[in-house]
Amino acid sequence: MNPKQRTSRSPGRPKAGSDQASTQSKILMTASKLFMEHGYEPVSLQQIASQCQVTKASIYYHFSSKPELFTTAITRMMAMAMQQTARRLDEPGSLRQRLQNVAEVKMEQSHIDTETMMREAETYLNEEQLTQIRAAEIQIYEVLAVHFQREMDHGYLRPANPMLLAHAFTSLLMLANREDVRNMHASIAELAQQLVGLFLDGAVQEN
Repeated sequence: MNPKQRTSRSPGRPKAGSDQASTQSKILMTASKLFMEHGYEPVSLQQIASQCQVTKASIYYHFSSKPELFTTAITRMMAMAMQQTARRLDEPGSLRQRLQNVAEVKMEQSHIDTETMMREAETYLNEEQLTQIRAAEIQIYEVLAVHFQREMDHGYLRPANPMLLAHAFTSLLMLANREDVRNMHASIAELAQQLVGLFLDGAVQEN
């Protein structure tokens, strides 16, 4: 390809084929990480572009706006979290051990409180984007609720609203975002054990 051919491609336009998919995936992964660590407002498209080592124009080639990128990145991340949660809950072992595995994975990553992040972002998102994110979040709760209902049916958990238990468990894990709470424990595994214990102490069926 001669220099004239090289410069004929519009600025920021990725190469054809798998390179486009690879660039888009890298943008989404980086955006998810930054949004979950810092929230919506502090993260700029230029910051995402710099970490991806692409131009800002490259981001605009794949996503029309920051709200669109945020929506796609967060729903993709939540879908992965749902699959990861389902996989760990389907593993053999007691409910306590499986919940500890779920908790450890979730807490190993530093996340801003999801509700705080959404309150920041909702001003910039349209109704359709908000609905997409909330629907992806609900799928995570539904996976937990299915397993909680199963344990109730087997008599291990006392009767309760399984979706309420799913929300309660998820909220309890958000304590791990507090540095002072993390510093109370020698490891994430120990913190996960303690938090799951607190949750189950209130949910386990008494004999």
